[in-house]
Amino acid sequence: MSILDRDWMHSSAKTGSPGSIDIVKGLVIINTVVFLIGFFLRGDGHTDFLEIWGCYSVYTVFDMGQIWRLITYQFLHANLGHIVLNMVALWFFGRPVERIFGPGKFLIFYLSCGVAAALFSSVLGYFGLWDAGTPGGMENAWKYIPMVGASGSIYGAIAACAVLFPDARVQLLFPPVDMSVRTFSLAILGIALAVIVMDWNNAGGEAGHMGGILMGFAIMGIRKLLHRSPVNNGPYAEREPRASRMQSPSREEIDAILDKIGRQGLDSLTEHERNVLKQASQSKKY
Repeated sequence: MSILDRDWMHSSAKTGSPGSIDIVKGLVIINTVVFLIGFFLRGDGHTDFLEIWGCYSVYTVFDMGQIWRLITYQFLHANLGHIVLNMVALWFFGRPVERIFGPGKFLIFYLSCGVAAALFSSVLGYFGLWDAGTPGGMENAWKYIPMVGASGSIYGAIAACAVLFPDARVQLLFPPVDMSVRTFSLAILGIALAVIVMDWNNAGGEAGHMGGILMGFAIMGIRKLLHRSPVNNGPYAEREPRASRMQSPSREEIDAILDKIGRQGLDSLTEHERNVLKQASQSKKY
């Protein structure tokens, strides 16, 4: 998977100032470290200590009250292929969303989509929409099936990209298909639905994927509604951009900012300095 339209990776955002936290990079590092620790702690060659205490299931979370598993399962992965694919997808789709949301809001968004993925899969299991496939026909087997992986959280990020950058292009390596992010998000949603309806292999996992992407679309829809409130003086009204409320910047201020760019680069600018440049670019005086 690669990104053809590179501009969406460098969209204007609330972040980017020196010293800001890079949540996506941190998530990739944490997931990788956790996987390596778990790999060396595997006892029987299949299950590691971290997975035993961190995976999600209805039984452990709701019957045993281990609520933390709704978060910890998102940092565990079954095998090398699982984590590699997830981290590549997180890097491509998470970074542009973080640049728009900012680190804190993106982390909340990411974890929320992961929680929704687990709960949605469990709800569909409760109603018998996917079969646990446990040998021997164990009653309520869906309650005990463990879930691990960041896929649900990442599917939420894909949904956000589909809303924020619908026409950005994605090139898949296998199959070698070029499509927009919007089309890609609808395609993976359709695949998840088909697997669940047909009860194919990993239907429970695909139910989680669907929960993550639906949560992502839901949050983006709410975000859009709040920013487009028709009540100008209401608590959720979209405010006039700060740059348009600023006084016209002076020539000296503009020159100082341009000098700073020449010395330290564009990434060194603060949000205020970026707004000053934006204001200047919209003014006929400059």
